[in-house]
Amino acid sequence: MDSFMKDDRIEFRLNSWMENAAICGLVNILGEEHVKINPQSVEVPTEALRNFEESYFGYFAEQYQKLSSLTKVLAYEDEMLRQQQEQFAHFDEKAYQRLQKYLTDLKRYGESNSYLAVYPLIDSPTDIVSLIKQVKIDKLKKGEMTQDKAQVIERVKKCYDLLAEIFAYYHQEEVQRYLAAKIQIYSVINNGYNDVSFLNRQESKGDFFEKYHNYFVESMFSYLEEDHQKDKLSCTNCGQPIKKGEISYSFINQAGYDANRKQSNAWGFTNDLFMCPVCRLLYTCIPAGFTYVYNQGIFVNDNHSVRTLLDVNTNIRLNVLSVNKAEVKADDTYAALIRTLQDSMNQQHRRELQDTQVVRYENERYYFNLLPKHILKTIEQSKDKLAKLFNVGFILNGEYQSVYKETITRLMNNTNLFSLIYQIIRTQATGGQVYMKTDHIIKLIAINQNFLKELIQMKELKDEELQRIRRDGFFLKKEYANKNKADSIGLRLLNALKIGDKNGFLDLLLNSYMYLNKQVPKYFTSATFNDEEGFKTIGYSFVAGMIGDYAKIEGGNDNE
Repeated sequence: MDSFMKDDRIEFRLNSWMENAAICGLVNILGEEHVKINPQSVEVPTEALRNFEESYFGYFAEQYQKLSSLTKVLAYEDEMLRQQQEQFAHFDEKAYQRLQKYLTDLKRYGESNSYLAVYPLIDSPTDIVSLIKQVKIDKLKKGEMTQDKAQVIERVKKCYDLLAEIFAYYHQEEVQRYLAAKIQIYSVINNGYNDVSFLNRQESKGDFFEKYHNYFVESMFSYLEEDHQKDKLSCTNCGQPIKKGEISYSFINQAGYDANRKQSNAWGFTNDLFMCPVCRLLYTCIPAGFTYVYNQGIFVNDNHSVRTLLDVNTNIRLNVLSVNKAEVKADDTYAALIRTLQDSMNQQHRRELQDTQVVRYENERYYFNLLPKHILKTIEQSKDKLAKLFNVGFILNGEYQSVYKETITRLMNNTNLFSLIYQIIRTQATGGQVYMKTDHIIKLIAINQNFLKELIQMKELKDEELQRIRRDGFFLKKEYANKNKADSIGLRLLNALKIGDKNGFLDLLLNSYMYLNKQVPKYFTSATFNDEEGFKTIGYSFVAGMIGDYAKIEGGNDNE
């Protein structure tokens, strides 16, 4: 990363994905009104970084408010006020159960280590820990709500009195400042870097605003004020002179190593990769460049310009963390990526599509995908079908698999969807848990066709043709009086598809039609079927209908 320093401003230039994510994060934290955006760089006034810790922690607290446990702690306040205004006229057994569940969450969050670490920083006469321990409510006895509701309401009123004090405490400005930020330290910020300053275990207690300022901000200003004319070393990132090689890359997750413990990683056992305090502060902005949902993060390195970089990642963040959404899910990062890429493609219609790098953070690791033009075209052509897959999935090896996520992951890895289609149909055929209709499988097959036709020459089957093939498979199964025999044939056809055994598939299919004295559909002898991709496209469509549940076939009946 090249940077140009003057007395009153610092210029950061786009470079690799890591620097670009950090620059994007820096602009997000300060706000575009406080920086100058150039085509390939941003300029930041040094004074804008003077109390940077306030903007830094404030950004994470605000952006991830919806996912914060503090939001859940305050979530019951609206219902409490409503019940009091209605004088408990509609307070029933379900309302009592909601209160019990909330109190369980309150104790879980309010007595957690993150919260306990913040309470000493708050100048308040309220003993919040004691209040949380006091607030409790007995379980309802059978029939108590109907037989002695007045006594139950009195218990609830006493509970509400304590909750009112608790809510007042959590609404204090100082509590909001510290607690909202503290929660995001171990939910978002530590995804980017770790083991330094307030993220060091030995420094985890105390005022983390002050610790960040002293370690990152104050050290940067001290560096800027020093004379570096006689410095012999230079920053690996920006090339600016530094006196000592004290700051390594080891604090950045998945990017560096402990230079003191693993000296053999460096040439000649001597580490020569160091950075200046300015770059170190910049790298702390990496988490602000990504959009995180729980343990997943995403960053699109669209480095055509700073403007496009900011726009595409801002759109992802707004799509995922929209305040209008009732619930934020982990799969929203993938949905937001697709929506943003589609918007980007619409804006690029006047210029040629460019390959786009996507950086994903999952399970404490970074994954990199370069989305070439044909993947972007596939996504654009399949946007309506992809939207239908968002809430469907199946259980594989005891874990829920989101079909939407798996589809996007395979496309980003430039892999066709046949293995996914096989897994879904196989799970369905063996009595597993599949939360989708056969029609969704046909949509998967259509998306796969869009992917394949960008790579090879193949005859594309229209949606109505795929649906007709599916119905033919369904009605073949209905012809069998013995359902188990039909299921067995469907499994054998599926296995033949998996290993690409076209001859075995045809032999089994012809025997089945001859046994039933039925005519074999013409598409099994067409030129499309002779290609490997066409064979699997037709085959999986047919088997999907054959193995699919009768009740889940749309538009099919005995008269068709």
